[in-house]
Amino acid sequence: MATVVLSKSDLVDSQMRIVEASPLLKLAVIRVGDRVAAINNRCPHRGGSFGAGTFDGTRIFCPLHHFSVDPWTGIGTAGKPVQKFPVVVNGDSISITVPDPK
Repeated sequence: MATVVLSKSDLVDSQMRIVEASPLLKLAVIRVGDRVAAINNRCPHRGGSFGAGTFDGTRIFCPLHHFSVDPWTGIGTAGKPVQKFPVVVNGDSISITVPDPK
């Protein structure tokens, strides 16, 4: 397992940021207040970038065909899951645990 570390100041409240966890894995990371969520940036529907999409306060929408996902649960449109990653917030530090690339 690898850990991606950010600071809360790296994330504007309610806006997403794309973070490269490895050459093969990008994350869409969002902070709402003190809560932070991290999901696979690649939409399972058409491969769009969640980080380039929109957030309505509860769901992230892919910019291609509006597939949506709850970033806190990883549950997407029609129950289709999106990979989410464990996040720990400690003061201003945000740690995201990701699998090692294979």
